[in-house]
Amino acid sequence: MKEKYTKVISIGEAAIDYLEDIKKDLEKNASFENIKVTKDVDKEFVRGLLDGIEVLYMLYDSSDKDVCNITKAVSFMAKERKVLCIGLDICLKENKEDLGVDKEFKLNKYNLNTTIDMINLICEAMDEDTLIYVDLSDLKELFQGGGAVAYSVEEIELDKNPSELAQMLEDDFYKSEGELTLKKGLLLSECSEAAGDNTLIYLHQVINSLQDLNESNIDIVFSYNEKVKSTKTMKIAYLRN
Repeated sequence: MKEKYTKVISIGEAAIDYLEDIKKDLEKNASFENIKVTKDVDKEFVRGLLDGIEVLYMLYDSSDKDVCNITKAVSFMAKERKVLCIGLDICLKENKEDLGVDKEFKLNKYNLNTTIDMINLICEAMDEDTLIYVDLSDLKELFQGGGAVAYSVEEIELDKNPSELAQMLEDDFYKSEGELTLKKGLLLSECSEAAGDNTLIYLHQVINSLQDLNESNIDIVFSYNEKVKSTKTMKIAYLRN
């Protein structure tokens, strides 16, 4: 069985119910843990929670004080263990309390599917069995750097003009709080084996178009993964700060 280095944990009843609804879409790439607010979250428990984990996604409702206290305890230990920690807040109200996560995204019905795609594509892009994979250090540079992180996901036929795809990735995004710095980007691609031999050339054209759009020297690292599909399609996640 393939070892999973990504974990999604839910904290509090609202988040536990939320995770139950989306778990089936993530179970191939992630392991899971539910934490009730009555749980004694001591250091030994959190160490066990983080053992063997490189990327942690925490699902929580920031309007609940008890949930926030547990979230802060886990994120503090994640920093000590050098685990990348990404918050997914299901509360739509502004969260003014610092919960210690590296980046936090508000999760809602509009960005839910995009966020699930992003998590899956990140997991697969870091797998060393992927044809061209990205290193954890690239992911940490993006999420632990200053400024906001934005992400978008598109699934397209490969006859799409690279410039048009770049514009779609730039226009249709969600982001964390703060301003974008345009220093680092990750382009994570999943392509069907039926797509042919020119997909890497196509990806480089998309990267050039993204850099032209921003008129910047943003450093974009890409991954390339092939799946057994009969359709000539590509799914791309674009993340940048």
